[in-house]
Amino acid sequence: MNRVVMNMDDQGCWTIYSDEPIEFFCVNDHCPGDRVYQMDVEVGVEKVRQQLGSDPVGHKNDTHAFGEGYGPRKPPSKRKFEVVK
Repeated sequence: MNRVVMNMDDQGCWTIYSDEPIEFFCVNDHCPGDRVYQMDVEVGVEKVRQQLGSDPVGHKNDTHAFGEGYGPRKPPSKRKFEVVK
């Protein structure tokens, strides 16, 4: 089975990894004139393995948003910006 990993870095940029070569497209309906963009994909089983590491994997059918029994979670982040009046 081919695995695909989408990893968001600290700057909010995505890197796509796949076990095998694929074509990956991002569709953004906020930009009607330029809504389809083909992403670069880093290919390699080892690259995917490094991204997944030994972290637990949640699933869409977990009992709550973060998965049940996967240990402590970080508290929600606080806003760093304040509204200026």
